[in-house]
Amino acid sequence: MSVAVRYYGGVGPVELEILVADQWRTLRDIRLRALKDSPAAYISEYEVEAARGEENWRDDFALPQWVVARRGERIIGLVRSLQVEGRPADERHLESVWVDPRDRRTGVLRTILRHLTEVEPEVRDWRVWVLDTNAVARNVYDRLGFSPTGESQPLTDGSGRSEIRLGARSERVGRSE
Repeated sequence: MSVAVRYYGGVGPVELEILVADQWRTLRDIRLRALKDSPAAYISEYEVEAARGEENWRDDFALPQWVVARRGERIIGLVRSLQVEGRPADERHLESVWVDPRDRRTGVLRTILRHLTEVEPEVRDWRVWVLDTNAVARNVYDRLGFSPTGESQPLTDGSGRSEIRLGARSERVGRSE
């Protein structure tokens, strides 16, 4: 279901689409592309995700909204918006965030985030976990209005890495320059 055509940064139109369960193959393909492109940015691994079957991919549509950005037929961005159990009802968690390397620093993520604030107007707070070693992502989120919440959690993979939680109020998401 196509949602809207947005323009950003003078580089042309971008179509935003909220995926539905029947588009699980699209989600799988773009998620695997993201894991190949930026493996150090994610906790999950390509091989683990590639081995998942259709039922597992369909299960990923139970609660969240998956938003993709397209330029023509090419998907150039992905974000998952999820209400986490035990967290406030007006809070969403962003996951699986990815922008095609050719389209980074052009406003794709900013456009997706602004769109999410429009389609989920009840959300007041947005959160995202970022690996403590991912300075690039931390800088991107800083430019998008996010700041550290003071929360952190160690990864359970034995790597010694941890994640820090960043947050932003809805009125600031994607609007900070």
